[in-house]
Amino acid sequence: MIRINGVDYNSTINDSSTPGTPIGTYHLANNPNIYEIQRTNNFEFIVSDIDGILKAGSESSTYANAQEVIRMSAISVPIPHFTQGVISVQRGNTTLKYAGVPTFPEGQLVLNDYIGADTAGVLEAWQNLSYNVRTEKVGLASDYKKDCYLIEYSPDYQPVRRWIMRGCWVSGLSETGMNNEQNNKKEVTATIQYDRAELDMSGIE
Repeated sequence: MIRINGVDYNSTINDSSTPGTPIGTYHLANNPNIYEIQRTNNFEFIVSDIDGILKAGSESSTYANAQEVIRMSAISVPIPHFTQGVISVQRGNTTLKYAGVPTFPEGQLVLNDYIGADTAGVLEAWQNLSYNVRTEKVGLASDYKKDCYLIEYSPDYQPVRRWIMRGCWVSGLSETGMNNEQNNKKEVTATIQYDRAELDMSGIE
């Protein structure tokens, strides 16, 4: 018997509760409701409150569907986690370690650059909210910081996990260079800064 998240599952072969019993793939195969593998390509990345963003270098033209462009263009996204500082207290010959301040590292968001959708332009417009090259002004955090959602799905597209990344903004952009001797797709990489991330399982559990 195996207990996961308060639910008991029958272990039909290679009982892991018996010391010395080998645990192989037969155990996985006989418990498919537990050991369905999570695929890395079953996800969505959604940026909130970004539709209608002003195009960089323009005073009136906007991207009406910026959220959809980013969602459909995303190739890879970082899964948010934090590292925690350590506060050490030494006395005599021993040391105690206490939890310190957490830090959420930056992440790399990689997207396909679709011509009609103008993926690169949408990201430039988002970055333009934090610094406008033409006016040399730094924007207000209330304008350039956006909440983002990373949703992981099962193969039949049922939500498995939902991350909320608070206060996201673009601190850097890079693009695949043009090359006459290659025949590759062009990608855009956005460096995303964020304040914190929360695992939100409401409606999923």
